Amino acid sequence: MPPPPDDDAPHEGTDSTPPPKPTASEVHACQFSSWYPTFRGIDPAAISHNTTHKRVRKNVTIESKIIRPLPRDFIVYLQSDGVRLPSCATRVSSCMNDADNNGDDRWDSSDEEGEADDDGSTEEQTQYSFPQLTEEIQSALTSLGGERNIGCLPKLNWSAPKDAAWMNCGSLKCTKPGDVYLLLKSSDFVGFDLEKAWEDLAAEDLDAEEQEPPSGGGGTPPEDFAHELVLRKWCNLHPSMEFRCFVHEHELVAVSQRHPSKFYAHLQPPEDGSVHPSVSIIHSFFHTYIRKRFADGNVPRYVVDLYVDSQERAWLVDFNVWAGRTDGLLFEWGELIALGEAVRNHERAEDDADEGSTPMPEMRVVTKDMKSMTYDPLSSYRGPTDAMDLMNGGNGSPGADGSIPNFEEFMQQCVRPSEM
Repeated sequence: MPPPPDDDAPHEGTDSTPPPKPTASEVHACQFSSWYPTFRGIDPAAISHNTTHKRVRKNVTIESKIIRPLPRDFIVYLQSDGVRLPSCATRVSSCMNDADNNGDDRWDSSDEEGEADDDGSTEEQTQYSFPQLTEEIQSALTSLGGERNIGCLPKLNWSAPKDAAWMNCGSLKCTKPGDVYLLLKSSDFVGFDLEKAWEDLAAEDLDAEEQEPPSGGGGTPPEDFAHELVLRKWCNLHPSMEFRCFVHEHELVAVSQRHPSKFYAHLQPPEDGSVHPSVSIIHSFFHTYIRKRFADGNVPRYVVDLYVDSQERAWLVDFNVWAGRTDGLLFEWGELIALGEAVRNHERAEDDADEGSTPMPEMRVVTKDMKSMTYDPLSSYRGPTDAMDLMNGGNGSPGADGSIPNFEEFMQQCVRPSEM
């Protein structure tokens, strides 16, 4: 079964509380095109009552381009077996050593034609080509990257292909259409978006009367659903300043360090017991720009990834569903549910007392005494050493006949049908 739509696998801890399931409305609200317009080109008048800041920011998320809908044959291509690039794209990733390509930067379909299997038979392989999509990708790369071609990060409706970064020299940075195709084609997370996103959903809340919920569920997407390719302007984010924030009943209840296998001294709790500065920045940003603005306030529980830059400004990175398919990182889902209930009970008590203060969220980071207990959610998604050597221009290890494979030979082996 493919991994969850977020970039991480669920953390299975000792907590026996079953993780929540998302509704179709929550899944729909968390797809990129549903929330992105709300947080780019913000009308200051719409949020001026939420902040005491003199200057309201117009943009609080990274510039991106959305290509929607995607060609049906492109979806078929992504779901097909093997790893190969379409004929309209560059033949290898831009980060690889192309010294042996003799200036030929295009995939030639004749590279695969007539290739015989060990038993002498010839396997006909479908050749894919998406010239219009490739042109749109290149246009987005040019628009986002400018003259320096700084690159972009690709994703589909919900997921970025972080599990396939090893295919692109350990990075999600794309500067050519071929990079985009390679990452998407190699990713199980992308496969989840294509095949599993609308499965295992909870029933909609029938008491909610704000609007008609999407009709998706039971594995069937809503009628107006379309797959989309998102290209986000490449930014060199410092991993230590990425945070995952958990929202329950419109209140920020928990904040986790985004990368739970790393120890960062500057994230350690203040010795005087005060609130960490990052939490204060996140809390203020959430109440100013996100609370009850995400999904027009119709989705009360969700997970949001934020980044805090060197100027102490928070940036919106992504939204995920409040569900077990989203990694709780340093929290168990049972703990998150309990925190959500505690905050809701606190609000009820304050409503009775006519008080309006909101408790600060609980923050968890990797500390020195737990460093050896943390895990890397992407540790199971790594490339073979020989493959990485080939992709970086090395020769790899000798084969059974003593010959040294090159990258093109390695890729041809990837697209050959399995003998099992």
